[in-house]
Amino acid sequence: MSAPLLVKIWLIVVAVAIALHLGSAPLLDADEGRNAEVGREMAETNDYVMPRYDGLPYLDKPVVYFAAEAAVMEVLGPTELAARLPAFLFTLATAGVLFWFARRIGVDPWVTAIVFLAMPLTIAFARTVIFDSALTFFVVVALVAFYCAVEEQRAFPWSVVAWASMGLAMITKGPVTFVLVLFVVLPYAWRRKALRVVFPLLGLVAFAVVIAPWVWGVTQVVPEFLEYVLVTETAARMATKALQRTGPPWYFVPYLIGGALPWSIVALFSWRAFKKRDPVMLFLLLWLVIPFVFFSISQSKRPQYILPLLPALALMIARIWHEARTRAAAIVVAAFGVILLVAPLVFHRTKMKPEIAAVADETALALGVAFVLGGLVAIFAKRRELVLVALTLPVIVIPAFADPLLRALGERRSTKSFVAELEPHLTPATEVIGVEAFAGSMAFYLERPITVVTADASELTSNYLIRHYERYTTNPASPLKPLPYFERSLVSTTPRVYVLRVGDSQRRALLASRGWRMVADGARFVAYAR
Repeated sequence: MSAPLLVKIWLIVVAVAIALHLGSAPLLDADEGRNAEVGREMAETNDYVMPRYDGLPYLDKPVVYFAAEAAVMEVLGPTELAARLPAFLFTLATAGVLFWFARRIGVDPWVTAIVFLAMPLTIAFARTVIFDSALTFFVVVALVAFYCAVEEQRAFPWSVVAWASMGLAMITKGPVTFVLVLFVVLPYAWRRKALRVVFPLLGLVAFAVVIAPWVWGVTQVVPEFLEYVLVTETAARMATKALQRTGPPWYFVPYLIGGALPWSIVALFSWRAFKKRDPVMLFLLLWLVIPFVFFSISQSKRPQYILPLLPALALMIARIWHEARTRAAAIVVAAFGVILLVAPLVFHRTKMKPEIAAVADETALALGVAFVLGGLVAIFAKRRELVLVALTLPVIVIPAFADPLLRALGERRSTKSFVAELEPHLTPATEVIGVEAFAGSMAFYLERPITVVTADASELTSNYLIRHYERYTTNPASPLKPLPYFERSLVSTTPRVYVLRVGDSQRRALLASRGWRMVADGARFVAYAR
């Protein structure tokens, strides 16, 4: 399918723009710091089977993204860029699959790829050390392959590819894969009278071959692994409030609308262009609606859960692009730009942290100009390719213009500057002890284990370690220690540094009274040494 030269060039511009400053901002706790540290330890130990966090088994998520990070860190070293690069590459790979699929089903592939890449939620998770970009890639491959199997009425090779990709999705983020893939494919295959092609024996074998080696390897170290994954990390997460990630049934509505701007507005005002008897549109609607409903009634909710739905929306927009009503979206974009332009007038009345306030004005003004310009061009442009570029522009400049804000946010949400202040006081023999004080980014930037004195292991943000607190605090070789360990450790002559929470006044006073001096002072933590 031919496309104007401007659109072809713009796809390259979009891909480059969303990669700007990829490794600039510090790793933010809790997710980025924790996930990057697991990848760093995997690279350091060359154990690509068992994810470890501060030397302990980390079973809250499977292995694929950690392994991807570790592989990049083997080449680039343990840096922010190495931790984030896999998410970006998985996002580009997803756009590539969507391009191929769109061309196959007669949809504009250039528009599909651009729309997908130019969504705020896509960009956010293409630049974050988290698993959902990888999950989205494998889910898209599986859904596209199953669609081809159903339409061609043949299981080989398509359903085999789909099941293999589902296996990779399973060892990326777990059984949620079935919701994102089979819950969509089964009703579509039933409607198209092709259920038989969905479950070929060779496909099931491919699925087992992908996941079985890793599951077997982990269970050799942690025999209760499968019970933990199936009961705690899946059933309890979805059906109960045990993990405290609840939200109202409409929780995902603003995230879908805002996370897919301006294309969500285009879709809302172009619904008449969706042809009800179009099998492609039916498949895309199932892809979008079924997981959205499931996650909305689930007891576990996080914005990134709906990232695998955005490719369906991108394909839907591309399917109707030449008939789509874009003016309302352009007006929304321009209006949002105006809000950003006047926002600095009220910033001084808010309780912003000083480091955020220092860069908030310039960020808001730069983005405001981009949104107003993009909205106005989209309103008055006559050529569809100019409308596409104009609606895309405000979103793809966010990484460039928001970088100072993200780096400022890192002063509070990351320990990078704290560790830089602490490092001159460390030697290879120094033990770092965090007393109810630990962050993944701290371990990542220190590149060494931390002894964690804790009441419940909650500092490590691992449901598995919290549930097995007693096992690990009673093991002398474990870095987890019960609270009485702190005072016992004070009599030791081993070189050590204590890290405390800023608000832990009682322990800070105790250390000061015994001759310990503060050597590092951060937004959340302080460190004491002799």
